[in-house]
Amino acid sequence: MRTSDEASASATAAPRFGMAHAVVIVAFLAAAVILHLAARMTVRDVAVLLAAAGSIGVAVLLAANTRSGQRGGRRLLRRLLNAVLAPGTDR
Repeated sequence: MRTSDEASASATAAPRFGMAHAVVIVAFLAAAVILHLAARMTVRDVAVLLAAAGSIGVAVLLAANTRSGQRGGRRLLRRLLNAVLAPGTDR
């Protein structure tokens, strides 16, 4: 059973869903609808294109935060992998 100190510490450390997250999700959905309707792309092609764009964004983020000899990039990569592999967990 958690104590109130542990619960408050995990609540402050947990990332919150904010406006930036909502804008990214809405932008991806809008792009998918526009590509499907205007460009006559199949849903599969749209999903592949947006997944590739998202992975390129993550690669750019990692490249910008990785500096030779510093642990910043490794820490960011570890946090990203933890977020991907354990969605919805309470940390």
